Amino acid sequence: MSNVNNSAYWAWTRNCTFVHDLNLPLVPYMDCKANRKYMGNVIPPIFYILTFLGAIGNLGSLWVCLRHGQPWSIGSIGILNLALCDLAYLASIIPWGIYMSADYHWTMGETGCMLVRIMYFVGLTSSTMFICAISVDRFLAIVFPLESRMLRTPRNATLVSLLLWGITTLLIYLSYPNILYLERRRHDLHFCGSVVISRYRSTGATYNLLSYYSIQVSVPLLLVIPCYVKILARMKQLRQQWSHGTIQGRDKTIWLISFFIANFLVCWVPGQLLHIIACIIFFTLNDCRNTCWVAHWVNLLTEMSQLLYALNACLDPLIYHSQQGFGEMVRKVADRVAHKGRKLWQMAKREDFGETTVEPISVIKINSSPMKKNKLVQ
Repeated sequence: MSNVNNSAYWAWTRNCTFVHDLNLPLVPYMDCKANRKYMGNVIPPIFYILTFLGAIGNLGSLWVCLRHGQPWSIGSIGILNLALCDLAYLASIIPWGIYMSADYHWTMGETGCMLVRIMYFVGLTSSTMFICAISVDRFLAIVFPLESRMLRTPRNATLVSLLLWGITTLLIYLSYPNILYLERRRHDLHFCGSVVISRYRSTGATYNLLSYYSIQVSVPLLLVIPCYVKILARMKQLRQQWSHGTIQGRDKTIWLISFFIANFLVCWVPGQLLHIIACIIFFTLNDCRNTCWVAHWVNLLTEMSQLLYALNACLDPLIYHSQQGFGEMVRKVADRVAHKGRKLWQMAKREDFGETTVEPISVIKINSSPMKKNKLVQ
């Protein structure tokens, strides 16, 4: 946790010229409640809805991957880990929505602040690495199927997963001092957030969060997009060797890849870029005359980025399970529930009109053999 002194931090609330660090959320030194009121009323309910939907989808992913009799494969291992990443991030969203509703007044204590921010960074960091790992695995499976068959095994996938979780733990440990919890007991104010970048005093962290967000957006862009572009090119190249049924499967795969790339470019990349834009706004436009305006836009951009991350966590289970029959399984379950619901509704309707329920009678026709008939005649 950051070593920034409480008195040093709260000093800038009395003197605008003292602001040198960007802490998120950005709480200005003056009363700007009217400027942020709609954020506390509109964005938190969206957080709650996306968290509910994302939790259902990712818990469903865990159930599909861990159910009894389900064979372990490289795909299921990747989906399992990605679901854990999304659930870790979603676990931090509801407390953060409550924090926003209280106009950035933290009421869950220092330990709660640390846990929420750690879950937030664990979710983001691990998601980035597993998205890249899954993309590379699909690239090897389609572009180099023969050369990679000895590498692409469930055992190696498990080892890579453990390695990525270990790297995530190390990165969180190195950035832990960026987590910031401050309190001003005189005014009963409690702040929970992160030091994104510090100009004049060190937080003790190995790297600042501005470089963290820059890496979060640059590495996937340089790795994920080229992998899927090469996959599409390879599938187009092999089109002549496939039968009609295989071509239909190929078209479905192309749509799924296109959907994944769209989700990545619409949700994941902008989510990282919004943090970088917020930093640029703070350090280029902030002065004593527009503090509320800067705080409004910095906080709005960062909260919108969290909405995009949550939306990405909701869409991940649908995208990654589409190729493994998850959508078909959901459809069958929904049809079964709808059929049972219609049956119960019809029974209730008969009872309301006083109709008697007629149970169907099975009629079995017994054909006696000719030998038995002869015995009866004798």
